[in-house]
Amino acid sequence: MGYTRYWVRPRELDAERFSTFADACKEACAELAGSLADAAFTAGEVRFEGIPGCETFLIERISTRGRAEEPVFEFCKTQRLPYDAAVERCLRILKEHFPEVEIPDPA
Repeated sequence: MGYTRYWVRPRELDAERFSTFADACKEACAELAGSLADAAFTAGEVRFEGIPGCETFLIERISTRGRAEEPVFEFCKTQRLPYDAAVERCLRILKEHFPEVEIPDPA
């Protein structure tokens, strides 16, 4: 079993705050770009994969994961690979911009 980051969030996140969150993630991950692939930091999503071929980290402004009810449980298995630092940074920034998000300790 690998190292996994978890978070619980509302299905829809405020558009203006999400845009600011995405910009902050892009800036925070700039120095780690060499360990990321297929990165996108947009008004609709923050997404990247770790190199080589790790699980995709994805936070959508309006989550398409899970069932229709709230809250939405999401996760990313990072296996403590180098891109885990980018995942951790983005989750910390997510919590700063959306205090209602819960981020338990990783397992």
